[in-house]
Amino acid sequence: MKFRGSLTSRALLPVTVATLLAAPAATPAHAGAHQAHAAAIPGGWQHYLEQPRSSDVKPVSAAVLSGNVSNARALTSDGHGDTTLTVTSSNEPATVLLDYGVEAEGSPYLDVASSSGSAPGVSLAFTEAKGYLHTPGSSTLAVASAAGATAISVQPGTSRSPLTFAAGDSVTMGSPTETDTIVSVSGTTLTLKTPLADAHPAGAAVTSTPGAITGDSAFQPRQVSLTATAAGKLTSGLMGGFRFEAITLTTPGTVVLRGAGVQFGDGYLAKASDYQGFFLSSSNAFNTMFYDGAYTDQTDMQPAGTNGALQPSVLDGAKRDRAIWSGDLKIEGQGIADTLGTNGDNYVKQSLLTLITSSTQGGGLNADTLFRTGPYSNSYSSWTLDAATTYYRNTGDTAFARQILPWLEGQLSYDATLTDSNGLIVTGGAISTTNGGYDWDFYDGAKTGVVTAFNDLYYQALRDVGYIETSVGNTAKAAAYNQTAAHVRDAINANLLNPATGTYYLSESDHSTFAQDANALSVLFGIAPAGKVPGILSALKSLWSAHGSEPFSGSTYSNLISPYITAYEVEADYLAGDTADAERLMHLTWDQMIDTHNPFFTGTMWENIGPDDTATESRTSLAHGWASGPTPIMTGYVLGVQPRDPGYQTFTVAPHFGSLAWARGAVPTPYGQILVRWAKAGGRHVLTVQAPPGTTAFIELPGGHHAELSGGTHGAERTFIS
Repeated sequence: MKFRGSLTSRALLPVTVATLLAAPAATPAHAGAHQAHAAAIPGGWQHYLEQPRSSDVKPVSAAVLSGNVSNARALTSDGHGDTTLTVTSSNEPATVLLDYGVEAEGSPYLDVASSSGSAPGVSLAFTEAKGYLHTPGSSTLAVASAAGATAISVQPGTSRSPLTFAAGDSVTMGSPTETDTIVSVSGTTLTLKTPLADAHPAGAAVTSTPGAITGDSAFQPRQVSLTATAAGKLTSGLMGGFRFEAITLTTPGTVVLRGAGVQFGDGYLAKASDYQGFFLSSSNAFNTMFYDGAYTDQTDMQPAGTNGALQPSVLDGAKRDRAIWSGDLKIEGQGIADTLGTNGDNYVKQSLLTLITSSTQGGGLNADTLFRTGPYSNSYSSWTLDAATTYYRNTGDTAFARQILPWLEGQLSYDATLTDSNGLIVTGGAISTTNGGYDWDFYDGAKTGVVTAFNDLYYQALRDVGYIETSVGNTAKAAAYNQTAAHVRDAINANLLNPATGTYYLSESDHSTFAQDANALSVLFGIAPAGKVPGILSALKSLWSAHGSEPFSGSTYSNLISPYITAYEVEADYLAGDTADAERLMHLTWDQMIDTHNPFFTGTMWENIGPDDTATESRTSLAHGWASGPTPIMTGYVLGVQPRDPGYQTFTVAPHFGSLAWARGAVPTPYGQILVRWAKAGGRHVLTVQAPPGTTAFIELPGGHHAELSGGTHGAERTFIS
């Protein structure tokens, strides 16, 4: 079986009329040829939407961090009156921290009622997680410090209360009290500017005051200085994704604020009526994952005209990199199709065209727009091709397919020049080259030689182009690509499959590292022999921990958990019928992201996760499209709806029931909505499918039962019981 949006073997299996326990006759379904709106979708799911309800986004809470701030709550959505920040020459800065509850982006503003002083300066600092904000530090001495010491050791922070000491801070130690300046910070060790005058016992309080509050790390400044010289609105200009905003009066004077907020921009602020697809089930966690993933994708959808963009696009992250990346787009594109339908099509299409048509025909495809429009690596060139094929499968946009086909064929011609005598691609050590071995784990450097995951993607690219060639009538070309793909599959299994363990090597030269991507993609793309699949999936569980799957065994590579690669493992589990492990791995990885009490909660999905359940550093994106995999997984595997022919003219419905009691949803297509609902009843599975006019559904149920449902000219609905 294959990955949705690629070549789904499930969809290629011969389907016969099922012998079902019960199957009432078809009834008309009132689905038109045009997309229905969410207003017509059964209710109950709308309260899961994380996005702000208005483009004028207000904070949900406000807290005083330092100094003289009165009525901070007035700045929140349910506050009243004005907020006053005051600084005298002897005061510390006056700082109030706004919390928007979830990820926001756009143009932050202050509504100034009045100000006094000599051009009072106001600083705004932005961060996705409160712990990334450089704020006053607080801890205690871990061990006693002797008089004359220039380094002190403090108790470590926690994921919910991290240490925030920084160089340049003024630090105060108690018992007896003395003040010093921090020169540098290394873990829990603070190096001081002057030797301690007194000895201090273990447990003595250590607090600090920063010279300036700063935000988290991105490829743009995360703090802005404004001058409140007159009444009226002050804006900082566009700011990428954040949840928290610190407002600091830094100079003597007084500033009275009538309000503060964000004019939402830089993303797609979807209303419930913009959703052309939905998902709802008996699992609150799965429902939340679906809509948090959808909102993640929407924060990454940049409208035309934003930051000078000439067309809409789908970026990788709301905070950073704020660039088109094809690996991210592969997952985002499917999630956008499953939720926004035609409302999101042009965002995905224009992103793909930006990458593909800027490439050199006959060379590797461009894969990102970070700092450049150019290549990144061999694997990402393959993801560009696969993302484009996914878009074509969802939309049936034949003009698009014909337009890009010369570039896709050129990619495969170029790939062929990189192969060895076995027909497998050999990658090099350079970055930003189409034969380079950099990948999603850029921090690990390049993987060189004959790498399993890269050749998995080469196989998939060949199958993708074979699918498109078939669809546009180029059957001879399709046969040739499929023949080459079969040869690559056989070569992978002959040279990269460990005969002793039945699992795949990381590469021809690295037989000791067990890689999540190599093994998950081999199952997902249908490369692994059927008899090896259970053993591969069982071996992958050896990488699991309390917060997800580490991507590699051993210590050669980073142990950062990747939601991106993990989504493909979840799909591999579903495809193999291992629904229990698919569900378990989703919970391990994404439950922490949807936990509103988690200090990194943003209502969106995180770029990666440390093994200790933390987003590891302030540059980590907490609204990253490649982590939104649960959204298309719910549609494609829990509901089980996947396209066969382009645009869902034919499609498969093969739900994975697992631990859920029921699920229902709608999938947008060019023909109208596919409506699916299922439930467990008395040991049986009851499935109802509504096929739009002009489509045909192929139904698969437990026990090997199959059925076919034609939408006819008016649409049709049928219930199946097994």
